Amino acid sequence: MRGTVLCWTDDSAQGRAALVVAAELSDRLDLRLVLAHVAVGAGVPAEHDSGESAAERRIREGAARLVGRLAAEHGVSGRAEHRSAVGDPAVLMSQIAAEEAADLIVIGAPMRGLRRCSERRLAEQLEVATAVPVLIAPSRGRGGSLATG
Repeated sequence: MRGTVLCWTDDSAQGRAALVVAAELSDRLDLRLVLAHVAVGAGVPAEHDSGESAAERRIREGAARLVGRLAAEHGVSGRAEHRSAVGDPAVLMSQIAAEEAADLIVIGAPMRGLRRCSERRLAEQLEVATAVPVLIAPSRGRGGSLATG
């Protein structure tokens, strides 16, 4: 059975760099590629007993569209599987990693400011929440490709 690379991506430069690195690893090592985006959904009220509110459903559907668009833009639509969820990114990414039997999680390198803090925190939380190794992909400006030139 082939191994799996799980990539947390978003519409940022760091999320795109993570997708590039994950796709290259998948190609070079003949691994399954799963792209995921977890949208933060704290404080969204639940409706009835369904467990997912209309607001959460809209957020999740938006996350699914984002992952599909990014896969198309990076030429991996036909081979990458897509996952999207709403909630705590570390908890849900570790859950997705378990469900997909991921061998590696790829996330984007932290940038400056608040986003840097949240991405660093995500990497630290994933380290605690799962036994799956986490690769922090450098941004393209710092060698985001695996090309050896």
